[in-house]
Amino acid sequence: MGLIDGPVPIESDARLLRARRTAALTRIAVGLVGVALIIGEPQLLSQPTLGLVGMAIIALTAIVQLAAPRLVWLSVEESLSASAGLLIIGCGPQRVTVLTILWLVAVASGVLARGGRVHWLGRNLVLLALALPIIRYGSLNAEYAALLVATIGLLLTSGRLTSELNLLLRQARLQAESAETLLFAGDIASRMAERRERGSAGAVRAAAVSLPARSEERRALARLIGGEGLTMVVQPIVDVRDGTIHAYEALARFDQRLGDGSPLHWFTLAEELGERDALERACLAGALELFAKRPAGRSLSVNLSAPVLLDDLTMSMLHSAGTGRPGDLEGLIIEITEETLVAGDMQLGQAIEPLRARGAQLAVDDMGAGYSGLRQITSVHPGYLKLDRSLVSGIDSDSERGALVGALAGYSKQVGCLLVAEGVETEEELREVRRLGVPLVQGFYLARPGPAWPVLDRDARPSLSGDAIHELLAAEAAAIEVLQPA
Repeated sequence: MGLIDGPVPIESDARLLRARRTAALTRIAVGLVGVALIIGEPQLLSQPTLGLVGMAIIALTAIVQLAAPRLVWLSVEESLSASAGLLIIGCGPQRVTVLTILWLVAVASGVLARGGRVHWLGRNLVLLALALPIIRYGSLNAEYAALLVATIGLLLTSGRLTSELNLLLRQARLQAESAETLLFAGDIASRMAERRERGSAGAVRAAAVSLPARSEERRALARLIGGEGLTMVVQPIVDVRDGTIHAYEALARFDQRLGDGSPLHWFTLAEELGERDALERACLAGALELFAKRPAGRSLSVNLSAPVLLDDLTMSMLHSAGTGRPGDLEGLIIEITEETLVAGDMQLGQAIEPLRARGAQLAVDDMGAGYSGLRQITSVHPGYLKLDRSLVSGIDSDSERGALVGALAGYSKQVGCLLVAEGVETEEELREVRRLGVPLVQGFYLARPGPAWPVLDRDARPSLSGDAIHELLAAEAAAIEVLQPA
Protein backbone atom coordinates (compact mmCIF):
# COMPACT_ATOMS: atom_id res chain seq x y z
CA MET A 1 0.00 0.00 0.00
CA GLY A 2 2.88 2.37 0.57
CA LEU A 3 3.65 4.92 3.22
CA ILE A 4 0.59 6.99 2.47
CA ASP A 5 -1.91 4.11 2.52
CA GLY A 6 -4.27 5.68 0.03
CA PRO A 7 -4.58 7.22 -3.45
CA VAL A 8 -1.66 9.40 -4.47
CA PRO A 9 -1.41 11.84 -7.37
CA ILE A 10 0.54 10.72 -10.41
CA GLU A 11 2.24 12.75 -13.09
CA SER A 12 0.97 12.77 -16.68
CA ASP A 13 2.50 10.12 -18.89
CA ALA A 14 5.38 11.67 -20.86
CA ARG A 15 4.64 9.62 -23.97
CA LEU A 16 1.03 10.77 -23.94
CA LEU A 17 2.15 14.40 -23.72
CA ARG A 18 4.50 13.88 -26.65
CA ALA A 19 1.66 12.34 -28.65
CA ARG A 20 -0.52 15.36 -27.91
CA ARG A 21 2.19 17.76 -29.05
CA THR A 22 2.75 15.75 -32.22
CA ALA A 23 -0.99 15.74 -32.91
CA ALA A 24 -1.10 19.51 -32.41
CA LEU A 25 1.71 20.07 -34.92
CA THR A 26 -0.06 17.74 -37.33
CA ARG A 27 -3.28 19.73 -36.98
CA ILE A 28 -1.51 23.01 -37.68
CA ALA A 29 0.19 21.55 -40.78
CA VAL A 30 -3.05 19.99 -42.05
CA GLY A 31 -5.02 23.19 -41.55
CA LEU A 32 -2.48 25.44 -43.24
CA VAL A 33 -1.92 23.08 -46.18
CA GLY A 34 -5.67 22.69 -46.61
CA VAL A 35 -6.25 26.44 -46.66
CA ALA A 36 -3.45 26.90 -49.19
CA LEU A 37 -4.85 24.16 -51.46
CA ILE A 38 -8.38 25.59 -51.42
CA ILE A 39 -7.11 29.09 -52.21
CA GLY A 40 -4.89 27.74 -55.02
CA GLU A 41 -7.38 25.23 -56.42
CA PRO A 42 -10.92 26.23 -55.37
CA GLN A 43 -12.35 23.65 -57.82
CA LEU A 44 -11.50 20.92 -55.28
CA LEU A 45 -14.70 21.82 -53.43
CA SER A 46 -18.11 22.87 -54.63
CA GLN A 47 -18.23 25.36 -51.74
CA PRO A 48 -14.66 26.59 -51.19
CA THR A 49 -15.65 29.08 -48.50
CA LEU A 50 -17.03 26.35 -46.25
CA GLY A 51 -13.90 24.29 -46.87
CA LEU A 52 -11.70 27.21 -45.80
CA VAL A 53 -13.66 27.49 -42.56
CA GLY A 54 -13.32 23.74 -41.96
CA MET A 55 -9.55 23.75 -42.47
CA ALA A 56 -9.22 26.78 -40.20
CA ILE A 57 -11.14 24.89 -37.49
CA ILE A 58 -8.72 21.96 -37.82
CA ALA A 59 -5.74 24.29 -37.37
CA LEU A 60 -7.35 25.89 -34.32
CA THR A 61 -7.91 22.51 -32.64
CA ALA A 62 -4.13 22.43 -32.14
CA ILE A 63 -4.66 24.98 -29.38
CA VAL A 64 -6.93 22.54 -27.55
CA GLN A 65 -4.37 19.75 -27.99
CA LEU A 66 -1.65 21.87 -26.39
CA ALA A 67 -3.68 23.69 -23.72
CA ALA A 68 -6.16 21.07 -22.41
CA PRO A 69 -5.13 20.40 -18.77
CA ARG A 70 -6.90 17.02 -18.65
CA LEU A 71 -7.17 14.22 -21.19
CA VAL A 72 -10.97 14.16 -21.00
CA TRP A 73 -11.07 17.72 -22.37
CA LEU A 74 -9.71 16.44 -25.66
CA SER A 75 -13.22 15.29 -26.54
CA VAL A 76 -13.81 18.98 -27.39
CA GLU A 77 -10.99 18.80 -29.94
CA GLU A 78 -12.45 15.62 -31.42
CA SER A 79 -15.87 17.19 -31.81
CA LEU A 80 -14.36 20.29 -33.48
CA SER A 81 -12.43 18.15 -35.96
CA ALA A 82 -15.56 16.15 -36.73
CA SER A 83 -17.60 19.33 -37.27
CA ALA A 84 -14.93 20.47 -39.74
CA GLY A 85 -15.73 17.29 -41.66
CA LEU A 86 -19.33 18.49 -42.04
CA LEU A 87 -17.99 21.50 -43.98
CA ILE A 88 -15.22 19.76 -45.94
CA ILE A 89 -16.92 16.45 -46.81
CA GLY A 90 -20.58 16.75 -45.81
CA CYS A 91 -21.19 19.80 -48.00
CA GLY A 92 -19.06 18.50 -50.88
CA PRO A 93 -19.41 15.93 -53.64
CA GLN A 94 -18.83 12.19 -53.39
CA ARG A 95 -15.16 12.49 -54.31
CA VAL A 96 -11.99 11.53 -52.47
CA THR A 97 -9.62 14.47 -52.79
CA VAL A 98 -6.41 15.52 -51.11
CA LEU A 99 -8.59 17.58 -48.74
CA THR A 100 -10.45 14.41 -47.72
CA ILE A 101 -7.16 12.67 -46.92
CA LEU A 102 -5.93 15.67 -44.92
CA TRP A 103 -9.11 15.62 -42.84
CA LEU A 104 -8.69 11.91 -42.13
CA VAL A 105 -5.09 12.53 -41.02
CA ALA A 106 -6.34 15.18 -38.58
CA VAL A 107 -8.97 12.83 -37.13
CA ALA A 108 -6.51 9.92 -36.82
CA SER A 109 -3.88 12.07 -35.09
CA GLY A 110 -6.42 13.07 -32.46
CA VAL A 111 -7.48 9.46 -31.86
CA LEU A 112 -3.87 8.36 -31.41
CA ALA A 113 -3.16 11.27 -29.05
CA ARG A 114 -6.01 10.07 -26.81
CA GLY A 115 -4.61 6.54 -26.63
CA GLY A 116 -7.24 5.05 -28.96
CA ARG A 117 -10.29 6.57 -27.26
CA VAL A 118 -13.16 7.83 -29.43
CA HIS A 119 -15.79 10.14 -27.90
CA TRP A 120 -19.39 9.40 -28.85
CA LEU A 121 -20.15 12.96 -30.04
CA GLY A 122 -17.10 13.17 -32.28
CA ARG A 123 -17.77 9.69 -33.69
CA ASN A 124 -21.39 10.55 -34.55
CA LEU A 125 -20.37 13.84 -36.18
CA VAL A 126 -17.84 12.00 -38.35
CA LEU A 127 -20.50 9.49 -39.43
CA LEU A 128 -22.94 12.32 -40.16
CA ALA A 129 -20.35 14.12 -42.29
CA LEU A 130 -19.78 10.93 -44.30
CA ALA A 131 -23.52 10.27 -44.68
CA LEU A 132 -24.53 13.73 -45.95
CA PRO A 133 -23.22 13.32 -49.55
CA ILE A 134 -24.94 9.93 -49.81
CA ILE A 135 -28.22 11.41 -48.58
CA ARG A 136 -27.91 14.40 -50.91
CA TYR A 137 -27.14 12.39 -54.08
CA GLY A 138 -29.16 9.29 -53.21
CA SER A 139 -26.39 6.95 -54.37
CA LEU A 140 -22.95 5.65 -53.42
CA ASN A 141 -20.00 5.35 -55.79
CA ALA A 142 -17.10 2.91 -55.34
CA GLU A 143 -14.52 5.60 -54.59
CA TYR A 144 -16.58 7.09 -51.78
CA ALA A 145 -17.48 3.61 -50.43
CA ALA A 146 -13.75 2.91 -49.94
CA LEU A 147 -13.45 6.11 -47.91
CA LEU A 148 -16.39 5.03 -45.73
CA VAL A 149 -14.84 1.63 -45.02
CA ALA A 150 -11.47 3.17 -44.09
CA THR A 151 -12.95 5.75 -41.75
CA ILE A 152 -15.39 3.42 -40.00
CA GLY A 153 -12.57 0.88 -39.61
CA LEU A 154 -10.46 3.53 -37.88
CA LEU A 155 -13.25 4.31 -35.40
CA LEU A 156 -14.00 0.67 -34.62
CA THR A 157 -10.37 -0.47 -34.32
CA SER A 158 -9.24 2.35 -32.06
CA GLY A 159 -12.19 1.94 -29.72
CA ARG A 160 -11.50 -1.78 -29.23
CA LEU A 161 -7.74 -1.64 -28.69
CA THR A 162 -7.85 -2.36 -24.96
CA SER A 163 -10.38 -5.18 -25.37
CA GLU A 164 -8.21 -6.88 -28.00
CA LEU A 165 -5.16 -6.77 -25.75
CA ASN A 166 -7.12 -8.24 -22.86
CA LEU A 167 -8.33 -11.01 -25.15
CA LEU A 168 -4.68 -11.75 -25.92
CA LEU A 169 -4.04 -11.94 -22.20
CA ARG A 170 -6.84 -14.43 -21.57
CA GLN A 171 -5.63 -16.65 -24.42
CA ALA A 172 -2.05 -16.51 -23.16
CA ARG A 173 -3.16 -17.43 -19.67
CA LEU A 174 -4.96 -20.53 -20.96
CA GLN A 175 -2.24 -21.66 -23.36
CA ALA A 176 1.02 -20.51 -21.74
CA GLU A 177 3.47 -23.24 -20.78
CA SER A 178 6.33 -21.05 -19.58
CA ALA A 179 6.92 -18.09 -17.31
CA GLU A 180 8.28 -16.16 -20.31
CA THR A 181 4.94 -16.25 -22.14
CA LEU A 182 2.99 -15.28 -19.03
CA LEU A 183 5.47 -12.48 -18.45
CA PHE A 184 4.96 -11.14 -21.95
CA ALA A 185 1.16 -11.18 -21.68
CA GLY A 186 1.16 -9.69 -18.20
CA ASP A 187 3.52 -6.93 -19.28
CA ILE A 188 1.21 -5.89 -22.12
CA ALA A 189 -1.91 -5.99 -19.97
CA SER A 190 -0.39 -4.16 -17.03
CA ARG A 191 0.48 -1.26 -19.28
CA MET A 192 -3.06 -1.16 -20.65
CA ALA A 193 -4.84 -1.60 -17.31
CA GLU A 194 -7.09 1.32 -16.62
CA ARG A 195 -5.72 3.61 -13.92
CA ARG A 196 -8.11 4.73 -11.26
CA GLU A 197 -8.82 8.41 -10.91
CA ARG A 198 -6.22 9.51 -8.39
CA GLY A 199 -5.70 12.44 -6.16
CA SER A 200 -8.20 14.56 -4.28
CA ALA A 201 -9.19 18.20 -4.00
CA GLY A 202 -6.52 18.74 -1.39
CA ALA A 203 -3.74 16.87 -3.17
CA VAL A 204 -2.65 19.82 -5.30
CA ARG A 205 -1.60 22.69 -3.09
CA ALA A 206 -2.32 26.24 -4.16
CA ALA A 207 0.73 28.21 -5.25
CA ALA A 208 -0.34 31.34 -3.39
CA VAL A 209 0.03 30.06 0.16
CA SER A 210 0.59 32.85 2.64
CA LEU A 211 4.07 33.04 4.15
CA PRO A 212 2.84 32.74 7.78
CA ALA A 213 0.86 29.59 6.90
CA ARG A 214 3.82 28.04 5.06
CA SER A 215 6.14 28.89 7.95
CA GLU A 216 3.78 27.18 10.39
CA GLU A 217 3.64 24.11 8.18
CA ARG A 218 7.43 23.99 8.02
CA ARG A 219 7.60 23.96 11.81
CA ALA A 220 4.94 21.22 12.02
CA LEU A 221 6.80 19.13 9.43
CA ALA A 222 10.05 19.54 11.36
CA ARG A 223 8.29 18.22 14.48
CA LEU A 224 7.02 15.18 12.55
CA ILE A 225 10.48 14.46 11.19
CA GLY A 226 11.73 14.64 14.76
CA GLY A 227 9.18 11.97 15.71
CA GLU A 228 6.65 14.24 17.46
CA GLY A 229 3.09 13.57 16.33
CA LEU A 230 4.11 10.62 14.14
CA THR A 231 2.84 7.15 15.00
CA MET A 232 3.01 3.87 13.11
CA VAL A 233 0.06 1.52 12.78
CA VAL A 234 -0.04 -1.91 11.16
CA GLN A 235 -2.42 -3.79 8.89
CA PRO A 236 -2.45 -7.60 8.54
CA ILE A 237 -1.52 -9.36 5.31
CA VAL A 238 -3.50 -12.61 5.34
CA ASP A 239 -2.70 -15.98 3.81
CA VAL A 240 -5.98 -17.13 2.26
CA ARG A 241 -4.68 -20.69 1.94
CA ASP A 242 -5.00 -21.31 5.67
CA GLY A 243 -6.54 -18.09 7.04
CA THR A 244 -3.50 -17.08 9.10
CA ILE A 245 -1.79 -13.72 9.32
CA HIS A 246 1.32 -13.93 7.15
CA ALA A 247 2.73 -10.47 7.86
CA TYR A 248 1.89 -6.90 8.85
CA GLU A 249 2.44 -3.69 6.92
CA ALA A 250 3.61 -0.63 8.85
CA LEU A 251 1.77 2.58 7.89
CA ALA A 252 2.30 6.18 8.98
CA ARG A 253 -0.31 8.23 10.84
CA PHE A 254 -0.02 11.90 11.79
CA ASP A 255 -1.40 13.86 14.75
CA GLN A 256 -4.32 16.02 13.60
CA ARG A 257 -3.37 18.65 16.18
CA LEU A 258 -0.49 19.60 13.86
CA GLY A 259 -2.96 20.46 11.11
CA ASP A 260 -4.20 18.26 8.29
CA GLY A 261 -3.97 14.68 9.53
CA SER A 262 -3.84 13.15 6.05
CA PRO A 263 -0.60 11.30 5.23
CA LEU A 264 -1.05 12.49 1.66
CA HIS A 265 -0.91 16.11 2.85
CA TRP A 266 2.33 15.69 4.77
CA PHE A 267 4.16 13.67 2.13
CA THR A 268 3.10 16.16 -0.54
CA LEU A 269 4.31 19.04 1.62
CA ALA A 270 7.58 17.25 2.37
CA GLU A 271 8.09 16.73 -1.37
CA GLU A 272 7.55 20.44 -2.02
CA LEU A 273 9.97 21.48 0.72
CA GLY A 274 12.67 18.98 -0.18
CA GLU A 275 12.15 16.96 3.03
CA ARG A 276 10.61 13.80 1.57
CA ASP A 277 13.69 11.71 2.33
CA ALA A 278 13.79 12.87 5.96
CA LEU A 279 10.08 12.15 6.48
CA GLU A 280 10.40 8.67 4.98
CA ARG A 281 13.32 7.92 7.29
CA ALA A 282 11.33 9.13 10.28
CA CYS A 283 8.59 6.66 9.35
CA LEU A 284 11.21 3.95 8.83
CA ALA A 285 12.59 4.54 12.32
CA GLY A 286 9.13 3.97 13.81
CA ALA A 287 8.59 0.89 11.66
CA LEU A 288 11.91 -0.64 12.71
CA GLU A 289 10.89 -0.22 16.35
CA LEU A 290 7.79 -2.27 15.56
CA PHE A 291 9.93 -4.83 13.75
CA ALA A 292 11.85 -5.50 16.95
CA LYS A 293 8.58 -6.09 18.85
CA ARG A 294 6.62 -8.06 16.23
CA PRO A 295 4.87 -11.33 17.19
CA ALA A 296 7.01 -14.42 16.79
CA GLY A 297 6.86 -15.94 13.33
CA ARG A 298 5.35 -12.83 11.72
CA SER A 299 6.98 -10.56 9.14
CA LEU A 300 6.73 -6.78 8.98
CA SER A 301 6.67 -4.76 5.75
CA VAL A 302 8.21 -1.27 5.79
CA ASN A 303 7.73 1.24 2.98
CA LEU A 304 10.41 3.21 1.17
CA SER A 305 10.79 4.80 -2.23
CA ALA A 306 13.70 3.35 -4.20
CA PRO A 307 15.81 6.56 -4.16
CA VAL A 308 15.48 6.85 -0.36
CA LEU A 309 16.32 3.17 0.07
CA LEU A 310 19.56 3.68 -1.87
CA ASP A 311 20.61 6.62 0.31
CA ASP A 312 23.54 5.92 2.64
CA LEU A 313 21.64 7.14 5.72
CA THR A 314 18.75 4.76 5.02
CA MET A 315 21.08 1.83 4.39
CA SER A 316 22.84 2.56 7.68
CA MET A 317 19.49 2.46 9.52
CA LEU A 318 18.58 -0.87 7.95
CA HIS A 319 21.98 -2.46 8.61
CA SER A 320 21.72 -1.36 12.26
CA ALA A 321 18.24 -2.80 12.72
CA GLY A 322 19.30 -6.30 13.69
CA THR A 323 21.91 -7.95 15.85
CA GLY A 324 24.44 -8.37 13.07
CA ARG A 325 24.18 -12.16 13.12
CA PRO A 326 23.16 -14.23 10.08
CA GLY A 327 19.39 -14.23 9.66
CA ASP A 328 18.82 -11.36 12.10
CA LEU A 329 16.69 -9.45 9.55
CA GLU A 330 14.52 -12.43 8.70
CA GLY A 331 10.91 -11.24 8.68
CA LEU A 332 11.76 -7.73 7.41
CA ILE A 333 10.09 -6.91 4.09
CA ILE A 334 11.28 -3.73 2.37
CA GLU A 335 8.47 -2.49 0.18
CA ILE A 336 9.12 -0.12 -2.73
CA THR A 337 6.64 1.19 -5.28
CA GLU A 338 6.78 0.15 -8.93
CA GLU A 339 6.84 3.86 -9.85
CA THR A 340 10.11 4.60 -8.01
CA LEU A 341 11.81 1.47 -9.36
CA VAL A 342 12.09 2.99 -12.84
CA ALA A 343 15.71 3.33 -14.06
CA GLY A 344 17.16 2.12 -10.76
CA ASP A 345 16.69 -1.64 -10.86
CA MET A 346 20.32 -2.71 -11.33
CA GLN A 347 21.66 -0.42 -8.63
CA LEU A 348 18.86 -1.45 -6.30
CA GLY A 349 19.49 -5.14 -6.87
CA GLN A 350 23.13 -4.75 -5.84
CA ALA A 351 22.36 -2.60 -2.79
CA ILE A 352 19.77 -4.98 -1.37
CA GLU A 353 21.97 -8.10 -1.51
CA PRO A 354 23.72 -7.54 1.89
CA LEU A 355 20.29 -7.16 3.49
CA ARG A 356 19.02 -10.27 1.73
CA ALA A 357 21.99 -12.18 3.09
CA ARG A 358 20.71 -11.37 6.58
CA GLY A 359 17.15 -12.51 5.80
CA ALA A 360 15.41 -9.36 4.55
CA GLN A 361 13.15 -9.58 1.49
CA LEU A 362 12.06 -7.08 -1.15
CA ALA A 363 8.48 -6.34 -2.22
CA VAL A 364 7.31 -4.29 -5.21
CA ASP A 365 4.15 -2.30 -4.45
CA ASP A 366 1.44 -0.87 -6.75
CA MET A 367 1.90 -3.52 -9.44
CA GLY A 368 -0.26 -2.75 -12.47
CA ALA A 369 -0.44 1.01 -11.94
CA GLY A 370 1.37 1.28 -15.27
CA TYR A 371 4.83 2.62 -14.55
CA SER A 372 7.43 0.02 -15.55
CA GLY A 373 7.40 -3.39 -17.20
CA LEU A 374 7.44 -6.71 -15.42
CA ARG A 375 10.88 -7.51 -16.83
CA GLN A 376 12.35 -4.50 -15.06
CA ILE A 377 10.53 -5.27 -11.82
CA THR A 378 11.64 -8.87 -11.63
CA SER A 379 15.26 -7.97 -12.37
CA VAL A 380 15.55 -7.09 -8.65
CA HIS A 381 14.19 -10.56 -7.69
CA PRO A 382 11.49 -9.47 -5.23
CA GLY A 383 9.98 -11.96 -2.83
CA TYR A 384 6.58 -10.26 -3.09
CA LEU A 385 4.58 -8.51 -5.79
CA LYS A 386 1.70 -6.38 -4.48
CA LEU A 387 -1.17 -5.71 -6.87
CA ASP A 388 -2.33 -2.11 -7.11
CA ARG A 389 -5.77 -1.69 -5.58
CA SER A 390 -7.12 -0.43 -8.93
CA LEU A 391 -6.80 -4.02 -10.22
CA VAL A 392 -8.55 -5.52 -7.20
CA SER A 393 -11.45 -3.11 -6.74
CA GLY A 394 -14.55 -4.65 -8.35
CA ILE A 395 -12.59 -7.62 -9.72
CA ASP A 396 -15.55 -9.92 -9.07
CA SER A 397 -17.52 -8.16 -11.82
CA ASP A 398 -14.67 -7.37 -14.25
CA SER A 399 -13.41 -10.28 -16.34
CA GLU A 400 -10.56 -8.26 -17.85
CA ARG A 401 -9.07 -7.45 -14.45
CA GLY A 402 -9.60 -11.04 -13.45
CA ALA A 403 -7.68 -12.23 -16.52
CA LEU A 404 -4.75 -9.96 -15.67
CA VAL A 405 -4.64 -10.94 -12.00
CA GLY A 406 -4.91 -14.63 -12.90
CA ALA A 407 -1.97 -14.33 -15.31
CA LEU A 408 0.12 -12.52 -12.70
CA ALA A 409 -0.76 -15.19 -10.13
CA GLY A 410 0.50 -17.89 -12.52
CA TYR A 411 3.65 -15.94 -13.30
CA SER A 412 4.47 -15.27 -9.65
CA LYS A 413 4.24 -18.99 -8.85
CA GLN A 414 6.66 -19.86 -11.64
CA VAL A 415 9.29 -17.33 -10.56
CA GLY A 416 8.90 -17.95 -6.83
CA CYS A 417 7.23 -14.69 -5.76
CA LEU A 418 4.26 -14.32 -3.43
CA LEU A 419 1.45 -12.23 -4.91
CA VAL A 420 -0.49 -9.90 -2.60
CA ALA A 421 -3.88 -8.40 -3.49
CA GLU A 422 -4.28 -5.02 -1.78
CA GLY A 423 -7.49 -3.11 -1.23
CA VAL A 424 -9.85 -6.07 -0.71
CA GLU A 425 -13.00 -4.43 0.66
CA THR A 426 -15.82 -6.90 -0.04
CA GLU A 427 -16.47 -10.60 0.41
CA GLU A 428 -16.97 -10.94 -3.35
CA GLU A 429 -13.52 -9.48 -4.07
CA LEU A 430 -11.97 -11.80 -1.51
CA ARG A 431 -13.58 -14.89 -3.02
CA GLU A 432 -12.54 -13.89 -6.53
CA VAL A 433 -8.85 -13.31 -5.76
CA ARG A 434 -8.78 -16.64 -3.92
CA ARG A 435 -10.31 -18.32 -6.98
CA LEU A 436 -7.68 -16.74 -9.22
CA GLY A 437 -4.88 -18.20 -7.10
CA VAL A 438 -3.67 -15.10 -5.22
CA PRO A 439 -2.19 -16.44 -1.95
CA LEU A 440 -2.04 -13.25 0.15
CA VAL A 441 -4.63 -10.51 0.64
CA GLN A 442 -4.84 -7.23 2.49
CA GLY A 443 -7.67 -4.76 2.92
CA PHE A 444 -10.40 -3.22 5.03
CA TYR A 445 -12.65 -6.27 4.65
CA LEU A 446 -10.17 -8.34 6.65
CA ALA A 447 -8.80 -5.73 9.05
CA ARG A 448 -8.23 -2.00 9.14
CA PRO A 449 -4.87 -0.50 10.12
CA GLY A 450 -4.56 -0.16 13.87
CA PRO A 451 -2.15 -0.17 16.81
CA ALA A 452 0.08 -3.22 17.07
CA TRP A 453 -1.11 -5.88 16.58
CA PRO A 454 -4.65 -5.90 15.07
CA VAL A 455 -6.43 -9.20 14.45
CA LEU A 456 -8.72 -10.16 11.60
CA ASP A 457 -12.28 -8.95 11.34
CA ARG A 458 -14.42 -11.77 12.82
CA ASP A 459 -17.06 -11.43 10.08
CA ALA A 460 -14.47 -11.92 7.32
CA ARG A 461 -13.07 -15.19 8.63
CA PRO A 462 -15.74 -17.54 7.24
CA SER A 463 -14.95 -16.22 3.74
CA LEU A 464 -11.34 -17.24 4.20
CA SER A 465 -11.89 -20.83 5.10
CA GLY A 466 -14.33 -22.65 7.33
CA ASP A 467 -15.16 -23.49 10.93
CA ALA A 468 -11.85 -25.29 11.54
CA ILE A 469 -9.82 -22.32 10.35
CA HIS A 470 -12.15 -20.02 12.26
CA GLU A 471 -11.12 -21.76 15.46
CA LEU A 472 -7.44 -21.60 14.45
CA LEU A 473 -7.75 -17.84 13.91
CA ALA A 474 -9.39 -17.37 17.28
CA ALA A 475 -6.48 -19.17 18.96
CA GLU A 476 -3.99 -17.10 16.96
CA ALA A 477 -5.75 -13.87 17.91
CA ALA A 478 -5.53 -14.80 21.58
CA ALA A 479 -1.80 -15.49 21.22
CA ILE A 480 -1.20 -12.15 19.52
CA GLU A 481 -3.19 -10.24 22.13
CA VAL A 482 -0.90 -11.67 24.80
CA LEU A 483 2.07 -10.22 22.93
CA GLN A 484 0.58 -6.74 22.62
CA PRO A 485 2.31 -4.11 24.75
CA ALA A 486 0.29 -2.78 27.66
